[in-house]
Amino acid sequence: MKRPAVTAPLPWDFPTPRTATLDNGLDLLVFDRPGQHLINATLVLDLPLTAEAAGREGVSAILQRCLDEGTLTHPGTDFADELEGCGAVLSGGSSHSAAHLGLEVPSTRFAAALPLFVEALREPQLASEDVRRHVDLRLAEIAQQEAHPTHRGAIAFRAAVVDDRFRAARPAAGTAQGVGGITAEDVRAHHRAHYGPQRGTLVVAGDFDADPIGLIADAFGGWQQPVTAVDHEIPQPAGARALLIHRPGAVQADVRLGRFGVDRRHPDYSALRLGNFALGGGFLSRLNRILREERGYTYGVQLVNTPARSGGLLALHASFRTEVAVDAVVEAYDLLRVDGDRGITAAELADAASFLVGITPLRCATASGIGDQVAALVEAGLPTDFVNTHVADLRRVTPEQATEAVARHLPLDDLTLVVVGDAEMLADPLRAAGVDVDLA
Repeated sequence: MKRPAVTAPLPWDFPTPRTATLDNGLDLLVFDRPGQHLINATLVLDLPLTAEAAGREGVSAILQRCLDEGTLTHPGTDFADELEGCGAVLSGGSSHSAAHLGLEVPSTRFAAALPLFVEALREPQLASEDVRRHVDLRLAEIAQQEAHPTHRGAIAFRAAVVDDRFRAARPAAGTAQGVGGITAEDVRAHHRAHYGPQRGTLVVAGDFDADPIGLIADAFGGWQQPVTAVDHEIPQPAGARALLIHRPGAVQADVRLGRFGVDRRHPDYSALRLGNFALGGGFLSRLNRILREERGYTYGVQLVNTPARSGGLLALHASFRTEVAVDAVVEAYDLLRVDGDRGITAAELADAASFLVGITPLRCATASGIGDQVAALVEAGLPTDFVNTHVADLRRVTPEQATEAVARHLPLDDLTLVVVGDAEMLADPLRAAGVDVDLA
C-alpha cells in the first residue's frame, strides 16, 4: 500500500477576537469558530489572592466552590436543574492572580444558559450549610494531600522556593489554618467586595446562532457592583535549600529540584521552554533517556517552568525507588549541566521546537481550547496575540540561546531540593553525597 507523503503543516495563526466593552465595564473577547457547536464562555476576574482577608486564606476558593449551589432566583438544587435543562456545565476556580467561572453549553441553548451564568456571578445564594460543607471538604482535601507524596512535595516545593512573605508561597485554595476559620459571612463579604463586572473579561468562543455580543449585553448589562481595589503582588524567591520530608516506610521518593522560575514576559521564556523540553520534556529527552530508559530508576521525569503572572516555578520532578533515589538525585544534578560540550544540540532544539510549535494549533482546535488559552493570557495580563508572538519566538531560538537560558535559570549551586521519602533510608546517603538536607 502506498502511504501518503508527510508534508509540512499549513501556516496557522491564533484567531483574532471581536472585542467590546459593556457599559458596566465588562470586557468581551468573542471568537467566532464555525463548526464548534459547544460554546465555551469563561469569565476571568482580575482578582489576586492578596484580596483575601487576613487569616482567611482560601476564602476565594470556597466562594468559587459554592457558586453552583444555588442562586437567589433559583435556590438550592433548582439552579442545578435549570443548568441541566440547558445541557450546560458550570466550572470555576481561583489561582493566585485571578478567579474564573466557565460555562459550556450547546450553541442552541446559549441564550437560555447565559442568564443562569450571570445569576451565579451576581446573586449566589451562599447558604451557610453549603459554605460549611465546602469548608469541611477542603479540610479533608488538605488532609488527603498531606498523605499523598506528590501533592505534599508540590506544596513543600512552592513554600521552599517562594519567599514566605508572599501569598504565592502557599496553596491557592488555602491551608488548614486559614480555611478552618472561614464562615459564610466571610464568603459573602468577599463576594460583595470583589465580584463586579469592571474587573472582568468574558471570553466566548464557538459557532453562534446569533450575534453573541447582543445576547451578552442583555444578560450581563444589569450586573452592577462596585469593587474594592486590589494590587497584584510581585513574589520574590527564597534562598536555595535542601529539604527531606519524612514519610516512614515509603518505597519511593518524590523528588523536586529547581528554583523560582520566569513568567511569559521574561526575555528568556521561549528559550528556557525549549531548553527544558530538550532536557526533560519528552521520553527521548536527556533526563528520561538516562534515568528512565538506561537506569530504570523511574517511570518518567519532567522538567517544566510553570509561569505565573509574575515569576513562576521551575522544577525537575520524578519519583524514584527508595534504594536508587540518592543515585538518581546525584545524576539529576549532573544531567542539568549544559556547560562545555553538553549544550543543547541543534537536533534537540529542532525536535523541541517541532513539538511545541506543532502542538499549539491542536490545543486551540476547539472552542474550549481557545477559551482556556485566552483565559490564561488574560489572567497573566497579556494580549491574545501573545500566542503568535511566542510561536514565532520558538522558531527563532538558537541552540546557544537555549543553552544559555538553561544555564542562567538552573545554576547547580543555587537549586532547591525537596524530597518526600523515608528519611531513615535517605538522610545519611544524601549527606554523604554532598547534599546537606534539613529534615521536616
